[in-house]
Amino acid sequence: MIAIFKREFRSYLHNVGGFVFLSCLLLVAGVLCVALNVILGSSRFEDVLYYLPIALIVAVPLLTMRTMTEEKRSHTDQLLYSLPLPLWKIVLGKYLAMVAVFGIACGIIALYPLLLGLFGMTGFGTAYSSLFGFLLLGAALIAFCMFWSSMTESPLIAMIVCVVATAALYCVDMFVALLMSVGAVGSLLSLIVLALLVALIVWLLTKHPLVTAIVALVGVLPQVIVFLINSALYDGLLYRVVAGLALFYRHTVFTRGIFDLTTLIYDISFGALFLYLTYQVMEKRRWS
Repeated sequence: MIAIFKREFRSYLHNVGGFVFLSCLLLVAGVLCVALNVILGSSRFEDVLYYLPIALIVAVPLLTMRTMTEEKRSHTDQLLYSLPLPLWKIVLGKYLAMVAVFGIACGIIALYPLLLGLFGMTGFGTAYSSLFGFLLLGAALIAFCMFWSSMTESPLIAMIVCVVATAALYCVDMFVALLMSVGAVGSLLSLIVLALLVALIVWLLTKHPLVTAIVALVGVLPQVIVFLINSALYDGLLYRVVAGLALFYRHTVFTRGIFDLTTLIYDISFGALFLYLTYQVMEKRRWS
């Protein structure tokens, strides 16, 4: 795994892709810092990190677009499969290399509060709490985009799909507040649709009709039973579920200077889920 990590990390530092990612992210961070902390005179560096995640919608796909597609396009993926390494170590090595590159960007951004502190313009506790949350968010999105990149052989298509998927995550967060008015019936129908979408993903990954049917049944039947017993439980449930699962929305807690352990666990679990899905895609392709 260490060899895979070194190979991937070195490739990002010697190719234009890594520098484009760093330039894009640091440019947006610099512009936001100048606009909010210098021109507007705000003493809150966390305001920069409140808006900076928008840049991840484009920056993370730039970083992940070639991680799997390049191997397939150049047919070097067969060499990876033949290595005396478990496949999960290959996936994890690639992932950690991208997180390390993202960590370089966060390390440079970490200097901004120190520079602003020379002029008495920032609170370090909240600033670095926000930066830690930003690092967690980026690591989760890297795993998310890595999965979508593994589904195609074209870097351009991988880039487009990842941008659309990441933007969809961000848009869900934007409309969380609107879901507060959704009633019990609306919550039930929406959650049933969500369960069926999960079953569809299982079908795409396994092509196993029995497993897909079981996942759909487990996702739908208990909800209907609970609704028939006590429909009041579903009042506002959709809002609570989406607010709890919305990746970008949960990040805002760090910008208020709060270290939220549940968000930490959620981000790690979110990343682990999509790393596992990436592993399953590669394992399936290995034997196809």
